[in-house]
Amino acid sequence: MTQKDTTLFHSSGSAQHFLLSKSNTRQLRSEKIKSVAGIMEVLRSAFPDMLAGQRFIEYALQQLASINQFAAMVVRVDHMQPDDEANTHSATMDGQVEVAGILDTVCQIENGMWGAFEPGLFGSFLPDKDGSESLRIARDIQKRLLEKTQKTLTIGVASYPTLTYTQPETLNNAHKALDHASFFGPNSAVVFDGVSLNISGDNLYEDGKIQEAIEELKKALMLEPSNVNVHNSLGVCYGLQGKYETATAEFNAAVSIDPDEYMALYNLGLVCMLTERRDQALEYFTKAEKINANVFEIAFHIGKLNLELGYPAKSKPYLEHAAKLSPESGTVYRYLGDCYTEGNLPQAAITAYKKAIQKNPQDAAAMSALGYILNELKENPEIALMFCRESVDLAPENALFRYRLGRLYSNQEHFDEALKEFTIAKQLGYDAGRDIQQIKDRLVAKSS
Repeated sequence: MTQKDTTLFHSSGSAQHFLLSKSNTRQLRSEKIKSVAGIMEVLRSAFPDMLAGQRFIEYALQQLASINQFAAMVVRVDHMQPDDEANTHSATMDGQVEVAGILDTVCQIENGMWGAFEPGLFGSFLPDKDGSESLRIARDIQKRLLEKTQKTLTIGVASYPTLTYTQPETLNNAHKALDHASFFGPNSAVVFDGVSLNISGDNLYEDGKIQEAIEELKKALMLEPSNVNVHNSLGVCYGLQGKYETATAEFNAAVSIDPDEYMALYNLGLVCMLTERRDQALEYFTKAEKINANVFEIAFHIGKLNLELGYPAKSKPYLEHAAKLSPESGTVYRYLGDCYTEGNLPQAAITAYKKAIQKNPQDAAAMSALGYILNELKENPEIALMFCRESVDLAPENALFRYRLGRLYSNQEHFDEALKEFTIAKQLGYDAGRDIQQIKDRLVAKSS
């Protein structure tokens, strides 16, 4: 969702998914401060009046209840010592006592309040300060600690009032700003903004909380109406809910702000594809490809749509390029196999189908196609039959796979088995009536 790390959201083996810039928040959220034995006791010993955890939050919010403006600050010590190195001196070694001392001094000067949330994570509330003033104070705190201990801090700042957020929610916003600051590395500080909400929306998206992500992203647009990534990300969320018109409006908004936003163009194409407008989809994918030709999804879908529209020669270079961009994708090799088959390149098709099955042993379509093409070439009849049987075992409701298996049985003169498969294929909707009659005629001739 941010420009930090372009990643794709999709289910394994699926190529029908939206494209967005995604913040790598999973790693960030896993880098939690490790508890150090006795660290809170050391801090309380040095600062007997220090409040911690929920007690600190409740006390601070009580004091701020009648304040019209304040800033919340969340301060994290960078690069804490691991648990197995912990001892009673770790607090000093990690600079935490020094951090507490600096916060205590600064809060006395600024008439603020400070406390500890957990080992390595401190908080401060600064009455009558806005975001820019608090950012200056945050930089001063970082400078003091660096000069004193060579240790660094990452700091998130949020101010009240902002939009319709309540006073308690302002502290949550400071935590979101801290996540945002983490992208810039140690000794960074960030004031809560639309990008902070974008990253928070990314977290919610990644957790599968799509509606909550939408609400977060809508607030991000209230702060930054022209944020291209937020518009695109919001469109993705709506698209996943099947609200294609609303999704299209967001993707169009992104493109109107930045005509070179290839992800939004791709997503517009995907919406068209999902709503059976393949020609329009191909137009959007082609526009996206002109901006960035090295995105797997874009190359894959141009190739796939050209193949579906009956242009295997046009499809071939895109699918081959997609395979180079994502060589571990089984899906692209299966479509390459189909493309080579349509282009009368049977040996290339066999190689592609084998790769598809190697990448995804559950790819019933590749197995069925490979078995069928081996049968047509009269190569390895037993292996061909094995692949077609396996495809039916994996997808018993697929009429085409049943029909192909019936053809193999028929060619190998297993007429009873062929009749069974043709009959089931017809029940599932495949036009196998003529094949059924031919098998019945053969069975009659065989018995007479």
